[in-house]
Amino acid sequence: MKKKIVIASVLKPIDDVRAYWKLSQSIAKTNKYEVNIIGNVSKKEPCYENIKFYPHSIRGSQWIKRWFLRLKIMFKILRIKPDILIITTHELITVSLLARLLIHCKVVYDVQENYYLNLIGINPNTLKKIYANLIRLKEKFSRIFISEYWLAEKCYSKQLSFVRSKNEVIENKAFEVPIERNENKEIQVLYSGTISHYGGIDRAIIFYKELVKSEPDASLKIVGQVHDTKLKLKLENEANKLPNLSLHISYDPIPHPEIIQAISNASVGVIGYTPNRINGGKIPTKLYEYSRYRLPYLVEQNTPWSTIGESIGGAIPVDFNDISIEKTLKILRNPDRLFKNAYPKNATWEHESSRILTSLNRLTNNN
Repeated sequence: MKKKIVIASVLKPIDDVRAYWKLSQSIAKTNKYEVNIIGNVSKKEPCYENIKFYPHSIRGSQWIKRWFLRLKIMFKILRIKPDILIITTHELITVSLLARLLIHCKVVYDVQENYYLNLIGINPNTLKKIYANLIRLKEKFSRIFISEYWLAEKCYSKQLSFVRSKNEVIENKAFEVPIERNENKEIQVLYSGTISHYGGIDRAIIFYKELVKSEPDASLKIVGQVHDTKLKLKLENEANKLPNLSLHISYDPIPHPEIIQAISNASVGVIGYTPNRINGGKIPTKLYEYSRYRLPYLVEQNTPWSTIGESIGGAIPVDFNDISIEKTLKILRNPDRLFKNAYPKNATWEHESSRILTSLNRLTNNN
């Protein structure tokens, strides 16, 4: 009889790139497990053998509904009775404790964010500090009953004391999707993924403004999820003023296939991170995706991102405060030189997926 696994989230959709495309499909392919995904409704419910879906509908601002939703999620978990429960957010720590007590399932916390650092990292107010400390207290308490922590970033093993000796690093590398890169005469710049100031969206726009002075037919596409209402309005204003700037942005996550399609159409990506308290040790998923799908990308020189990007291929290290457009264009005319390997295995999800199966075997055999 197949072991049952539940992957549960509050806000992330049932076709979330990590939960569905990466974790669930890697587990389901073994044919040893029945995977159940509990998550927010998506545009189109996916279909995959050995994976069942339990969607709910909620928006991020509906705080009261989020509290009641946890109860609904708990009842779904109790009905399914999984052998292993994987939670993807701190909001379900209490739910996972109740599930552990009532149905004796093993619990895995898939740590995708350092919530404490995100809240206090840049301009924290008193309420954010209180909320951050409550989350951290809850996460530390979780060590008592959580069997293992899966870490989406290597740096979390040092940042988060509660995961020590009980963690497996499973990075968000590029999921394998066959694509054909489109060859364009005009330069198409891409900024993809989570859209934020500290993520470098301003640098992407500044670079594009300089680029069109030399390449007036160039274009910029911004595709991804944006949480900041003011930033979303700013981008919409920029799109009205700048030539060939197109937006595919939303308060909800953009389906993964649409991001991959944008990558296949692009000529160059922009990863505009600058090291700071929040992102200093994190590796953006798009770095792996751009390298895997052979899309050249600009990245700040002398940073961990430029070092990794040059080793797996695709990175163009630059000083974003003084970019030479002429030099960048020269590199883009012969982009194949940026890629040392035809198949950069270290950038791919298959490099990580075996760690999931090892962890699950360990948990199911450790009764």
